[in-house]
Amino acid sequence: HSAARAMRSGRSTLIGLMIADIQNELYGTLAKALAEICANAGFQLVLGITEDDPESEERQVRGLLEARASGLVITASPRPTRETLSLLSRSTCVQLIRRTGQLDAPWFGIDEEAAIRSGTAHLIDLGHRRIGYLGASTTLSTGRSRLAGFERAFSEARLEVPREFVRLGRPRAAFAAQAFESLWTNDEKPTAIVAAGARLTVGLLQAATRLGLVIPADLSVVGYGDAPWWNPSLTTISLPVRDMALSCGEFLLRKIRETEPSSAAHSGTGHSVTFASVLTPGASTRTPV
Repeated sequence: HSAARAMRSGRSTLIGLMIADIQNELYGTLAKALAEICANAGFQLVLGITEDDPESEERQVRGLLEARASGLVITASPRPTRETLSLLSRSTCVQLIRRTGQLDAPWFGIDEEAAIRSGTAHLIDLGHRRIGYLGASTTLSTGRSRLAGFERAFSEARLEVPREFVRLGRPRAAFAAQAFESLWTNDEKPTAIVAAGARLTVGLLQAATRLGLVIPADLSVVGYGDAPWWNPSLTTISLPVRDMALSCGEFLLRKIRETEPSSAAHSGTGHSVTFASVLTPGASTRTPV
């Protein structure tokens, strides 16, 4: 049946999901949920991992479209190539989590600024002022929004942002571990940390363990996401991952069914859906000593 459908429509039953990092628990959970949604609708999800390499991203997008993929879900790299943007503009695709202004395609993501603002405000309300921040580079839309949330919490509290405790880099555990260790070797140490990403939270906790720190006695921590292996008492920014995957997947499938091969690919451009996070208080935060 899928072969007959492909012959009639000029498209296969494949749907591509392009993400930067499969080790990121957020993307792993999204991929699993999207795969279930696609399978229930008679489609097969094909996973592409770019590691934020624009050339790899271009090759994989081209390969999926040459295989007549019916649609694409993409978490774009910071600087997609011109060819990648051209290919995506001629396909039925949606942006997930990250959003690039260079691509006029529907977007599904988190209110990142509000998410990090809530976590930072929680620490400020506890009495912390020397709050560290581990975040993604501002070349990423998520990096910009999350840093803005950190800054907004201080602005609303009429406090100066502690720039000396801010570290930005790749959203990877290795960066977070190295960045935190550099903060902890300073004469003036932070009393609390906001880890603005799932892998950044992992790296921070690994580094704190290596340094022999006791959380929250030595350091209060606000994490990001809901990794199943984390201590259940971790104060974290919980995300509606399955709801987001369901909304994104159903929207894409609807567009695939509505869009004929000869019609404009982006009949849904301008569409965006923002999901709210929830700060889940735990035992990893306390008033500073």
